[in-house]
Amino acid sequence: MAQDDHNTPRLLPPFWPVDDQHGVGYVLLEGQPPSDPARTMPLLVRLAAQSEAMRGLQTADGAFLSESAASALRGEMSEGLLELAELVDEESAELIRMRAKALSGAADHGETVIGIARKNAQPSLEIVCGPLCTWRMKTRAGLHSFLAAARDEENQAILDSLDASLEGALDALRAGTGSSGLHVPFKLPMNVTDLLLSAGEAAGHPKHFAYFMPEDEGVDGLALEEQRTLYMRNVHIARYKVITIPLAEALLDGPVGPAEVPVEETLMPWIRGHDHGHNTIVPETDYESWMKTLGIEPFMALQEAIADVYGFLMTISEPWLELTGVSRLDMSATHIAEMLHYLRRGPEFYGDPGAAYVELSFLAENGYVEIDGNGRISWDEDGFCKGMTALAAALTESTVAARDERGSEELLARYGWPAETAAMRTWNRMRDELAGVPTSIAFYRPTDGGTAASATHADAVPTSV
Repeated sequence: MAQDDHNTPRLLPPFWPVDDQHGVGYVLLEGQPPSDPARTMPLLVRLAAQSEAMRGLQTADGAFLSESAASALRGEMSEGLLELAELVDEESAELIRMRAKALSGAADHGETVIGIARKNAQPSLEIVCGPLCTWRMKTRAGLHSFLAAARDEENQAILDSLDASLEGALDALRAGTGSSGLHVPFKLPMNVTDLLLSAGEAAGHPKHFAYFMPEDEGVDGLALEEQRTLYMRNVHIARYKVITIPLAEALLDGPVGPAEVPVEETLMPWIRGHDHGHNTIVPETDYESWMKTLGIEPFMALQEAIADVYGFLMTISEPWLELTGVSRLDMSATHIAEMLHYLRRGPEFYGDPGAAYVELSFLAENGYVEIDGNGRISWDEDGFCKGMTALAAALTESTVAARDERGSEELLARYGWPAETAAMRTWNRMRDELAGVPTSIAFYRPTDGGTAASATHADAVPTSV
């Protein structure tokens, strides 16, 4: 809710469109803190419960219904964070103490977030406890959140190796698009973690499509190259199994089944390629002069499509395939299945599903995949890879290297929502027959007694919303 001019609470427009279909699947979190889990985990659960209460006191614009209750909770959580800092390694403890100081009001929240980001630290235990803007299109206000995540050293090393070989991956992209000027001016740091607990706004719905912590936590003042992404690998894999596999089993007819793909190895390079794809430009790139003319959602649909397609071509480059130990077919199967998960959210509502619609439309309309009358997609490895390469070249010409918005407008008019392409049949099948597949996930943890318990929900029964 928000307040109008007469101090009367009013409902804000919902970020989850009311005329869409929504479902929530539950995911078990079993990871443990890296230090003294017997004492640390109960403290994390307590902080999560307090954070859930704190968020419950807030309206959608960040105002508190009871400032005295909020003040008491801030004090308790600040003390809990200081207690937590005594149980963990010093690098983690330093950042946790900074969070506690900001939460208590002894330091400015925005300056603290900027200070933490500029340290470019990779602590063993990542903690967020305070205002967090999870999705700026949802609300610009920072709403109270709690998040605890343990660093994944093994997979961080793999991701760092991918970053070290980025030029080799870009060479493959340059060759595929015929654009020698493609480059990535900076790499956003990405910390690989396993989510342990989340509460408050961070546990709300709808979540980002591939769940992660926002690069800037919703605080202005950070340069792009200073931002970071907290990637929660365990949640991404679980989300794929809960949402993507059921969609792919119903809608894909290809050389490998969705449940056969080694997503433990393919999803992380997929998201890292997408991340770099967002920052891949040519010397002529100049979006600022025409993005407003195109409109924010159409522009974002193209941006997400560029990230998807460029990122995919990076993942199937020889350097990255060698590092990840997967095949081109594995990466192709992962990408086409993920495309369905993104499309499921509604191409008329968000940039990411809009991008999925553009991709599937382009592939189908140009003969790289086939979509039958019931929306089922037939594909093969060579056709899919050729199609994605052709789409990368088309996006480079129409958008990335374009001098104005005309090429983007033409591409969207032909392949974007709501163009009547073959992709519409797949979308209709999702709406008509696959509405029971979840659109978001929630988290719960086992208690010591072995029963399901959640820091963010009263029970752990799958729920529709």
